[in-house]
Amino acid sequence: MTSFRNMALLWVVLIPGVALGDDVESLHVANVNFDFRPGWTLQLHTRVRTFENLSAFNQYRLGPIVLWQAAPRFTVIGGYYYIDQNRRVIRKPYSLHRIFAGGQYRVLRGESWSVDARSAMERFISTGFTDYWRWRNRGMVTWKTRIGLPYASGEALVQQGIWYGRYTGGMQWKVSPKVTMGAGYEYRQAAVGPGSHIIATFFQWSAYTHTPPHVD
Repeated sequence: MTSFRNMALLWVVLIPGVALGDDVESLHVANVNFDFRPGWTLQLHTRVRTFENLSAFNQYRLGPIVLWQAAPRFTVIGGYYYIDQNRRVIRKPYSLHRIFAGGQYRVLRGESWSVDARSAMERFISTGFTDYWRWRNRGMVTWKTRIGLPYASGEALVQQGIWYGRYTGGMQWKVSPKVTMGAGYEYRQAAVGPGSHIIATFFQWSAYTHTPPHVD
């Protein structure tokens, strides 16, 4: 019951922020993980987005992410993305670099549910605009069911003195020991202008997992 109560409280917070957006987008994520040693993961991340009611290319990004489980309930995260992005309406592309670091902490956990908090700082670098910082904080609820792993999250972001939010919900499935897939919905506010409704898909492959030598 506690997990459902937490979930209900989260959506009470999220629903007022979900307003009509002027655009419908799609977002498709593919990750490949390498666990070369216990507690350390190298993730190769790619993402493709469309916008303008799914009719045009919006963005692709790729880059490495390093995750270090520094404590049983705390993970340090850092990485870099190269991003190629298209401007709305005028369809003028530009590229940028994004460097980020932060951490994730398991605030609460039960037998079949958990609540995680994540904070990160990001630096955006490009010749197309003045470089800037972005700070983000996210809370996420997940729980295990017979059909998969449902999740819901709310996130607050601030850049150049502007606050805005992102709100997600969806489901992930473990389709094999090494492959996880998922689908979801996100309402994404923009720092400037109207927000967007996003249909998301997720694919993750654990390509290598370190197994310590067996000792009798």
